[in-house]
Amino acid sequence: MKIGICASKYVGYELLKFIFNFGGVSFVIVNKDDNYKDKISELCKHHNVECYDIDVNSDEFISLNKKYNIDLVFMLWFPTIVKKLSLNSVNSGFINLHPSYIPWNRGMHPYYWSIVDGSVAGTTIHFIDENIDEGEILFQKKIDVSITDTGESLYEKNINETISLFKENYLNILNSNYELKKVDNSKGSFHLSKDIEKHSKIDLNKKYKAIDLINIMRARSFKNGDSSHFTHNGKKYKINVDINEI
Repeated sequence: MKIGICASKYVGYELLKFIFNFGGVSFVIVNKDDNYKDKISELCKHHNVECYDIDVNSDEFISLNKKYNIDLVFMLWFPTIVKKLSLNSVNSGFINLHPSYIPWNRGMHPYYWSIVDGSVAGTTIHFIDENIDEGEILFQKKIDVSITDTGESLYEKNINETISLFKENYLNILNSNYELKKVDNSKGSFHLSKDIEKHSKIDLNKKYKAIDLINIMRARSFKNGDSSHFTHNGKKYKINVDINEI
């Protein structure tokens, strides 16, 4: 089987190292805005695999797929939405990793929504189609959410479970050893990137249930990232929480 890889961030780097143990990779695409770009490029150089910094919806990318007669492209934590012409340029399809239990929390920031609305958390390996996170599912795993979890801790759990799920099933994917499951969007949810900002802004004049307010604050808590926030006397303040059992 001839494989193309689009790899980004820590997950992409770790899984690319794993995939190189099996061979069959024709080329790797990096994301120009990724802080793991250089590490991924060096890894490719070490394994004598061509590495390109190009748009996955470009003519150049489509030509690469046709040149190498690519069967599968793995999107390993890669942020770009793949359009129809690129999707049709390979023999079997594109496989993506999404950090939610599809159809729940398709789209952006699934860790946040699993905490604030109690929807099931998890990770999914699925084929890509023209819609966002709606392609047929190959493998999934649920992730337990604790009352002490923050958005950051749940995100870290998801990274670890995603890496494990992929490694456990990589050979199953190559050997077509899976049963595809269609996505039933009527039972799920979808969120845009902008949705989290509106939802995590705390209105000081609004009444909240205590658990709802705690969930908003912990779901948005990242030590070095964005947080829930409120405005007081014309100034904006952010909130981070840390919950521990006593």
